[in-house]
Amino acid sequence: MIAAILFGLLFLIVVSAVVVFIFEVLLPALKAQNVTLERTMFSESEIRIKPIYVEKYAKANGKKACVMCSSAKKVSARRFVYSAEKSCKMFDGVVDSEHDCRFGCIGFGDCMKSCTRGAITIVNGTAVVNSLCNGCGKCIDRCPRKIIKLIPSTQEKAVLCSATSNLSTQCSSYLAEENIAGRNNPVFFLWKKCYKLIRK
Repeated sequence: MIAAILFGLLFLIVVSAVVVFIFEVLLPALKAQNVTLERTMFSESEIRIKPIYVEKYAKANGKKACVMCSSAKKVSARRFVYSAEKSCKMFDGVVDSEHDCRFGCIGFGDCMKSCTRGAITIVNGTAVVNSLCNGCGKCIDRCPRKIIKLIPSTQEKAVLCSATSNLSTQCSSYLAEENIAGRNNPVFFLWKKCYKLIRK
């Protein structure tokens, strides 16, 4: 009982101290400095400056990104296992490929990290773009192999291979055309399946 009374008194003292601080110290200090909500940290000329990247990554209407490497590919056995930092840019600067194909997706997800819409996932060591893509192009600059291209959003088939015809490779998807329509976001697809099960 005594502990509850002491706790209540302590709570009242703390609340009173906070109220006194706000109305007797903080607000008078702000009024003395003439701080208003209309003033900002930046001048009007700084606010009018338009960053370059806004134009560069503006929404490309009617376009979507496509990785020119198949997630369904079956490649030859690895020549070695790369165990350093998982960065596509670093890997490409040091090593050409873990497999015999030197043009395929590295699969460490630099493009996935750059996508603000969550439109890229890694499947079978390959980046896959789903239906959330709006064609902004951020991922294109992040890919050291330059195998991500913007294609018409209505395109249903594409050759998901960037290897040149004079290079021998054991990849099962070498210069093969694949259906790219209907690639949904995997999380959305999972919820859609669950919803159908619940509705039955």
